[in-house]
Amino acid sequence: MASKTKIKITNLDNKPIEDISLSEKVFHAKENNGIIARLVNWQLAKKRQGTHKVKERGEITGSTAKIYKQKGMGRARHGSKKVVQFKGGGVVHGPTPRSHEYKLNSKLKKSAFRALFSTKLREGNIKVIDKLELNKIKTKDLNLKIKKLGIESAAFLETDKINKNFQLSIKNLKNCDLISCKGINAALILKRKTLVISKEAVQRVEEVYK
Repeated sequence: MASKTKIKITNLDNKPIEDISLSEKVFHAKENNGIIARLVNWQLAKKRQGTHKVKERGEITGSTAKIYKQKGMGRARHGSKKVVQFKGGGVVHGPTPRSHEYKLNSKLKKSAFRALFSTKLREGNIKVIDKLELNKIKTKDLNLKIKKLGIESAAFLETDKINKNFQLSIKNLKNCDLISCKGINAALILKRKTLVISKEAVQRVEEVYK
């Protein structure tokens, strides 16, 4: 059985609730910035649209007639005005629509997430909240609670059962993001100083990345 490390749980009003143990395997892995970078690059590649497109010679609108006669002009020999050396002509070997997605080994992904969570914990930038829930939609109230927690910018990690009031309240806070355990965005976690995790999300993360 993996050893555990203790962390304090508070509520959104920063009142202590209890202490829980975090898995050493998930939250106390070795530092590995290289593997985290590979994870982030993989996630960003998946999000790329890949819709960039240029026109080739055959796709340019216009006549294919020879622009002037072959001889007697004292000029270089040319055919169609759609050739690549002319302005407005086609492009050779230009980009075409494609998927930028590539495969990343599942073991490597798990190792990268463990390294990411562990880095945040070592920096003292992980907070565990008992529940990420609000009784009403109120961005101002949530902002005050976040300030009370001593947070400047944060990624809030929740299970896929996200409280609607919390989700809508956090939407307008420019320094905060809400992430589901179903598709954890590593780049957003790195972008924000603090990682705030609900108690249920901690359990879910430990199940998935153990």
